[in-house]
Amino acid sequence: MQITESLLLELHYIPSTLFLSEVSYVQFLERVHVSELKLRANGLWDVPHPWMNLLVPKSKIHEFADEVFGNILTDNINGPILMYPVNKTK
Repeated sequence: MQITESLLLELHYIPSTLFLSEVSYVQFLERVHVSELKLRANGLWDVPHPWMNLLVPKSKIHEFADEVFGNILTDNINGPILMYPVNKTK
């Protein structure tokens, strides 16, 4: 856990946004499939659900988050949102 903490410090993340889920490797690999099953069960799988991966510069992340999570996304989002922090110096 000490290695993880030192790596997280390099990301300059907001501590209150951190959450931890311990799952097996197979559960990790199937995490999106689980969301698919939930969407199918609710009849929402055939509803358009665009998928996008973005790299956002550290200098713009607060502006991006405010706009996306404050103005664009609403409470009726019915699918997973995956965000991957990236250290651009690596």
